[in-house]
Amino acid sequence: MTRFLSSALCCVLLLLWGRAGLCSSFDERLWEKYADINSPPVKTRDSLAGVYLEPRQLGDVTAGAPFADLRVMTDRKTQVPWHIISRRPEKREEEIPHRMENLSLTEKGETWLELQVERAGSSVNAVEVITPDTGFSRQVEVLGSADGRSWNTLRKDGVIFDINRGEQLRHTRISFPQTAFRHIALKINNAGAQPLTISSVKALQDNVSQGLTYSIHGTAGKPELNASRQESSIVVRMETLFPLDRLNITTTERNFQRPVEVQIKRGTGDWERWALGTIFSFDTPTMHESQSAIDMPEVAAREFRLVFRNLDSPPLSVTGVSGEGYRRLLVFKQQPERKLYLFWGNPLAKQPRFDLAGAIAKQNPDGLPIASLGEARANTKFAGSNARLPFTERYRYLLYIVVILGIAGLVLLQYRVFRHVEK
Repeated sequence: MTRFLSSALCCVLLLLWGRAGLCSSFDERLWEKYADINSPPVKTRDSLAGVYLEPRQLGDVTAGAPFADLRVMTDRKTQVPWHIISRRPEKREEEIPHRMENLSLTEKGETWLELQVERAGSSVNAVEVITPDTGFSRQVEVLGSADGRSWNTLRKDGVIFDINRGEQLRHTRISFPQTAFRHIALKINNAGAQPLTISSVKALQDNVSQGLTYSIHGTAGKPELNASRQESSIVVRMETLFPLDRLNITTTERNFQRPVEVQIKRGTGDWERWALGTIFSFDTPTMHESQSAIDMPEVAAREFRLVFRNLDSPPLSVTGVSGEGYRRLLVFKQQPERKLYLFWGNPLAKQPRFDLAGAIAKQNPDGLPIASLGEARANTKFAGSNARLPFTERYRYLLYIVVILGIAGLVLLQYRVFRHVEK
C-alpha cells in the first residue's frame, strides 16, 4: 500500500511539473488573435524589417502594458525577436548668432526692432521676444531684408501675449517661413498702449522632423455643469482602446481661453488627473492665433473626462474630440523561408526582453523594408480566459488530491512506525 501511494504521488508531481514546463514557453492556446506578416524579400539572415501597428487592424489593446502581449512567431512556433519604435517628431532648436541694431518707436507709436544675423548663409524661421512685462497682447509683423533698407514682409499676423484669466497663458514666439535674409525686423503694434520693455530677442532655427500619427474618433457625452466650481465637464469615449499622446478639441467658438484638465479612471473607478493644458482662439483684425490640442503622457484609455475651467464665461460648446497617437513600427528579424505570424490578445502576458534595441538605434527607420499585416483572425486554438488563470486555480482539484494522498501516506507511515515499536 505504501509503495502504491508513493508511486501515485510521484506520478502526479511529474504530471504537474510537466504541465508547468509547457506553460512557461509560448502557449498558442492563450492568445486570442493572430495575423499573417507579409514580409518583404529576405536578402540576408537576421536582416531587419518593420510592420506598422495600426488601431484599425489590432483593435483594442488589452495588455497591462501596451503591446506587451505581442509575439512574432514562425510557422515552426519559434519566437522572433522584435522591438517597437515610436515615430515621434524630432525637434532641434538652434539659436542663430546676431546683434540688435535698432530698437525705437515709429511715428505711429509702433516698436521697431532690427536684428542682423552675424553668420552669412544662416537661416532663421522663428524669433522669441524676451520681456519682463505681463498682461499684454500685441500684433507683430516680421520683415526681412538683404541690405537693411528694402524690406519684405515675412509674416503679417504674428502675435505675442501674456494673459492671466485665472491661469497664465504666455506666448512670445513667432514662427515664419524659413529665410536667409541677413536683416530681420519686428514691427510691434502697441495700439496706443505703453510700449513693451524688450530685454532681448532670440533668432532661432527650428528643425522638426515630421512625425507619423494616427487618429481615433471619440464620442462626447452630455456636458455637466458645476456652477459652484465654475467648471463644466464632458466624458469622451474613444471608439478604439489604443495608446494616445494628444487630444484634439473642436469648437466653432472664437476668442476664448480655457484651462482644460484631462482625467482618466483609476482601477477603483475614480477619476484622476492625467494632463493639464490650455486651449485658446484669438481671431480679431489684429490677432490670429489658436491652439486646440492638449498634449499628455502616452496612455491607453477607453474614456477621458475633460474639465473646463470657465470662471464667469459661459461653458464652451464642444462639437468634437479626437485622439492622436504616434505610429508604432514593430521591427523584427527576418527569417528566410519561414512564414511569420503576429499574435496578440493576452492581457496577462509579460513584456519579452530582446537585445535588438542597440542594433535598431543605429538604423534609420525610413530605410527599413516594410512588411504588411494581414487580416486579423480569431485563434481557433484559443482555450478561453480560464486557461490564463494561475497554476493553483487551474489545477485546484488535482492539488487537493495530491494533498490528500500526502496526508494519507503520512498517516500510514506513522501507523507502521507505531506497530514496529509495539513489536
